[in-house]
Amino acid sequence: MVWLHGGGFSSGSSVEFPAYDGENLSRKGDVVVVSLNHRLNSVGFLDLSAYGEKYRHSANTGIMDIVSALTWIRKNISNFGGDPDNITIFGQSGGGAKVTCLLNTPSAKGLFQKAIIQSGSYLNHFIEPEISKRVAAELLKVLGLQPDQVDSLQTLPYDRLDAAARKALQTIKQHLKPEETFNFGLEWEPVHDGDFLPYQPGEPAAIKLSENIPLLVGSCKNEFVPFIPGSDGISMDSATAKLKGMYGDKTAAYLSAVKKAYPQTTEPVDYLDIDFLFRPLVIGQADQKSSTGAAPVYVYLFTWQSPVMDGAYKAFHCMDLPFVFDNISRCEEMTGGGETAHLLADKMSAAWIQFARSGNPNHKGLPIWPAYTAKNGATMLFDNKCEVRDHPDEELLSIAKTIH
Repeated sequence: MVWLHGGGFSSGSSVEFPAYDGENLSRKGDVVVVSLNHRLNSVGFLDLSAYGEKYRHSANTGIMDIVSALTWIRKNISNFGGDPDNITIFGQSGGGAKVTCLLNTPSAKGLFQKAIIQSGSYLNHFIEPEISKRVAAELLKVLGLQPDQVDSLQTLPYDRLDAAARKALQTIKQHLKPEETFNFGLEWEPVHDGDFLPYQPGEPAAIKLSENIPLLVGSCKNEFVPFIPGSDGISMDSATAKLKGMYGDKTAAYLSAVKKAYPQTTEPVDYLDIDFLFRPLVIGQADQKSSTGAAPVYVYLFTWQSPVMDGAYKAFHCMDLPFVFDNISRCEEMTGGGETAHLLADKMSAAWIQFARSGNPNHKGLPIWPAYTAKNGATMLFDNKCEVRDHPDEELLSIAKTIH
């Protein structure tokens, strides 16, 4: 099981959080857990291809690092007790986006057999070269360099390079048209260079590349939204007023749809902090994957609510990590370290291990988890009581879509 860390394509590391520690997962499942670092931000994704043949692949060196690592793993992992013919790549947030990228990378074909994407389905478009080259040109401008001085970037102190790169990225971002940005806007991300990445995700040829790779994909109920300013102790009247400002005459239908999707909803703030960015993207990715029928896709939604900080954290971005790695005791500041957290971690980590072993996450500790199709909408809800529901939030997402 090869772990790809989060932080978008610009930050983070293989051992950034205690949750990433692979020892418990390895001991529990008799699996070899590998984590790796690779080049990030301007060092890994600055497109200098306009300045000479030697920079031809500069826009995607961060992903090329991962392909090189996977190549090494395939050749050498048997020395560590691993199976080179049964490799699963998994990642959360930016790490999940890296998994998506590798599914669309021809040179990665055959280097892994299964894929898991946790809150990382947002990478559904690679940056086009005409934009990435503008960022590089702006970077040279910020540094006062001419095109024939591009080699001097290699000896520039990193802090100076990083500051200039951030400024260049921000400048180009401000001048982009809405149709030129996707999800989080312009960030350091892979580039559709026509060579290393010849296809955009979703193109038939890209889908064909990974059609035989089983996929496990999902997100968290609350992701980035538990921390809404002014939401602490909010009354139902105030919550409803906020919702009316967003949903107008659909507010009553929205309230009803929340209760239908999440029957345990009781607090007014619970109506305000549901994620509507990642979850629809998960469904879109699962719909696309399942349409080929060549390999199964399993969908989950992590809904467990952390008791920490009087319940303020909820199921926020990264909350699933201690559960996947069975590291509740290492992450008590996130999970509270209670018995219910340990029980759920046992179930989730076992599902990840089973999927890595066989391409199917089912095990005796969970209710039967069917493969997802666009028709059945089968989604495993990970909570104190785990359950599979078909299209559990379809009505809610359809209402929210009009706003988000």
